[in-house]
Amino acid sequence: MKIKVLPDVVINQIAAGEVVERPASVVRELVDNAVDAGAADIFVAVESGGHTRIRVRDNGCGMSRDEALLAFERHATSKVTKIDDLHTLTTMGFRGEALASIAAVSKIKMMTRTKDGNIGTLVLFKGGKLVDVQSCPWNEGTEIEIEHLFFNTPARRKFLKSPRSELARIRTWVAHSSLTRPGVRYRLVSDGDEILNLPAVATIAERGAQVFSGDLMTVCLNEGGLSVEGKLGHPGEALSDATGLVVLVNGRLISDKLIMRAVRDGYDSMLKDREFPVGYIAISIPPEHVDVNVHPQKSEVRFSHPDQVFAVVRGAVLAAIRGIRRPMVVAPVIQPAPVMSAPPREEAPRMIARPVPPPVVSRFDWPIPTPSQPVSVAQATETIGSVAVRQVAPVEFAPFQPSFFVHEDSSRYVGVKSVEAPSFKFSDLRYIGQLLGCYLVCELNEKLVVVDMHAAHERVNYNKLRSARSKHALAVQKLLLPEEIRLTEEQVAALLEQGELLKELAFEVEEVNPSTIAVSGIPAVLSHLNCVALVKEIAAEPVSQGWRERLEERIDHITARLACHASVRSGDSINRAEAYALFQQLDEADIAGACPHGRPVVAEFARDSVERWFGRDR
Repeated sequence: MKIKVLPDVVINQIAAGEVVERPASVVRELVDNAVDAGAADIFVAVESGGHTRIRVRDNGCGMSRDEALLAFERHATSKVTKIDDLHTLTTMGFRGEALASIAAVSKIKMMTRTKDGNIGTLVLFKGGKLVDVQSCPWNEGTEIEIEHLFFNTPARRKFLKSPRSELARIRTWVAHSSLTRPGVRYRLVSDGDEILNLPAVATIAERGAQVFSGDLMTVCLNEGGLSVEGKLGHPGEALSDATGLVVLVNGRLISDKLIMRAVRDGYDSMLKDREFPVGYIAISIPPEHVDVNVHPQKSEVRFSHPDQVFAVVRGAVLAAIRGIRRPMVVAPVIQPAPVMSAPPREEAPRMIARPVPPPVVSRFDWPIPTPSQPVSVAQATETIGSVAVRQVAPVEFAPFQPSFFVHEDSSRYVGVKSVEAPSFKFSDLRYIGQLLGCYLVCELNEKLVVVDMHAAHERVNYNKLRSARSKHALAVQKLLLPEEIRLTEEQVAALLEQGELLKELAFEVEEVNPSTIAVSGIPAVLSHLNCVALVKEIAAEPVSQGWRERLEERIDHITARLACHASVRSGDSINRAEAYALFQQLDEADIAGACPHGRPVVAEFARDSVERWFGRDR
């Protein structure tokens, strides 16, 4: 087989395969070009989800006739002139491949005019070949229209999803991309119907409020020249994939596994496996410390100091998570049924609070908290009758130190608070009663507040156990007979090398022979679990960078399971004294708004929402 140079049309179609995957890829490239052109208003219109037609119009600087023709040449760009420019890129695009790649697999028409130009320019391409160029009347800016994407590459066209699926991708990308430029207006029209209209705003926080609904917590941290800001949702609103988490680096929308993992780790144990939070994280970093030229679609980056970026992002998220205390706002959308004509009704009298009978003492009885008589976690958990919890020496609460997963000195994050410092206090709730065996119904400031008693007690127990771990105060449970475990010689050697860490975690192991170890002590808080199996898992874990973090993460999940088993269950009775004791414990906790698994501890319903349920808003 002889070597030969490919024709330009084939080269462009191959390049298009790297840049243009689907209609959303076309929209991304054209919108990025519009942003770089200084547009303040970007209009996107699609037909049949982009299968039939895609049109992007902007009011940017536009192009002259010569520039319009040159723009369709490969590697023609106005954003890079020398190699050093790649180290300080601030534009969305820079490769000069977008128009050439799109033109190679579609029928494309471009109309453009500069601010100083007297007449516009019309350029037509079909399958990468110039069809026509002529002058035309046009306003300042550029409009590009693509028809029949992949018309000349049917093998790729058949891989497109349905118009509905492709439209969903386009809508998501436009909404998320709008976070990169809050001062730009974005509009999206599908088959003549406007489905997105995001007016220009002053800040990314305002744009975030347009894109994301719900009560989001604020993330804000500046550390060593790296700035992190964003809004993230309650762990109870997490999704099963990462589509709801937007990551921006220097105003560029990217998909970065390092940042995704840092955000997830920042949620501590409150996200389940394969759960991802909702919201956005915007990172500002000196351009020379990030390489954006590592992916054809410019959707990935490479950091010069990834460990530092990971630590700062995780610390910023963790600091915000520590402030989770206020209820998760629930605003159900209920469409009331049509009301037929009826005589005017009289306003029902307000309910009058009746005297509450004395609380019934139960096996969960806690004293009513007063300033002179605080209720400790140890007292609360003693009433549960959990042997595992009683084996732990009582430990006073201490502010949680983010000592897990962060590879640097984490003390600098202590005291970092969410911008929206919550003023909600559980002890301010007026307890009404228990509902469905698990929920504590309360009232506060004309709002219905519901506390999940199991999730709340689980959070209290978990905080106590983890506080003991952070102080290296875990008690050792001696085994009556040491448990011998056969391993490979490499595993035994690796395990013994980590002896100091195992002692910190209250494991006592010793070598019997080169392929056998004996476990004589385990953490008392884990005495009801099969810790021998855990030791085998630890030994099987390769000793590499991050080994300690993975080990502590696994033990942390076990601690969360223990806290769950030690907590009151749905169906257990709880009296008024116990409820208020639990509320005080939640007020003393650093994190109180979610259980260790991320489920909400408390939710609130506004009065108008409650009245809407009963049609009292009509």
